[in-house]
Amino acid sequence: MTFRAGDVWLAGELDLPRTDGAAPLVFIIHHSGPVGRNAYGYLAELLTEAGFAVFRFDKRGVGASEGEYGCCEAEDALAAYRAAVAEMGIDRSQVFIVAQSIGSQYLAEHFAEFANVQSPAGVALLSSLVGPQQITAIAAPVHIIVADSEPDLEAVTMQAVQAHRTRWPYGASSYIADHAEHTLFDIKDGPIDWSDPAWVTRYHRGAMQSLIDWLQSVRLSERRGSP
Repeated sequence: MTFRAGDVWLAGELDLPRTDGAAPLVFIIHHSGPVGRNAYGYLAELLTEAGFAVFRFDKRGVGASEGEYGCCEAEDALAAYRAAVAEMGIDRSQVFIVAQSIGSQYLAEHFAEFANVQSPAGVALLSSLVGPQQITAIAAPVHIIVADSEPDLEAVTMQAVQAHRTRWPYGASSYIADHAEHTLFDIKDGPIDWSDPAWVTRYHRGAMQSLIDWLQSVRLSERRGSP
């Protein structure tokens, strides 16, 4: 699909699970760099198998998207979010945002704008760059997943969780992935060769299972709270 973002058209993709009825949605905000939707194909596969719809998109000037890369990333992510939650087959009461690396900062800085479009049922921060001062802007359940190699590990996990719990009653949580590089790929057998297509198979199993387990737990708790 395509959607308008400012003065350009961007390309997005909605993957639906093989389940009946409206599906809970996971919306992905990318990490830094000229990233296309294919970079998150492995995550879409894992999440659709777990029963979630997944929306991902090509950044401006990348893949099938128009424009020149390097502009307006937070605004483009917000435009993509508007397009995603408007799609048919989505349960709007079960929308989750998964933001990675720089995407976690964009989300914290613009959370009120995202919430004005659709308040998320939960937010997962992968490779989070959000510390205790910024995380309180996220008025939703939060789960943080980071690599053990992060230089500010305590600030983006324990301190951020405590700050969010102090501000909000949602019970923020975190998971630390052992032997992982920043974007949560497993390096216990050596560094990742990003030119080798097999890099997609080296995602950190524990990190991705933590994400799926948390999404499922919030989904179930939201269902129990429904009239």
